[in-house]
Amino acid sequence: MKDIGAGLKKVFQKDKGVLLMMLILFAMGLLLILHTFLHFKAGGTTMYIGYSDIGGFTGGEFLSLWNSGGYRTGGWSEMIVFPILGVILGILHNLFAIQIYNRRGKGFAILMLLLSILVAAGAFLLLMRLLGEI
Repeated sequence: MKDIGAGLKKVFQKDKGVLLMMLILFAMGLLLILHTFLHFKAGGTTMYIGYSDIGGFTGGEFLSLWNSGGYRTGGWSEMIVFPILGVILGILHNLFAIQIYNRRGKGFAILMLLLSILVAAGAFLLLMRLLGEI
């Protein structure tokens, strides 16, 4: 823990770009958590929990593949994965980025943060798609 505190102090003093990316990732994780809790209806019997263009294909004729995609329903408790992902991305990935910064340097930390930001953006778009906003 002392290593993480020293690493964060080093990032704060020397690399404002890494710090900015860490703040963006934290904000995206927080936004993912808040958006999930504000927009999905807990307690409902079923809701859309997944989307795939070919997710419903179970075999058979090739032409059945044409109309097999779309939404899949389930219980609202299955949507809890989005707030969990927000916590993992917003907090744990920032802690990992500090460790990578200490051991490998600025370049690897930025790469890891960029990939984490892309994952957060993808999760947010998927959540918006499931909620019918886009």
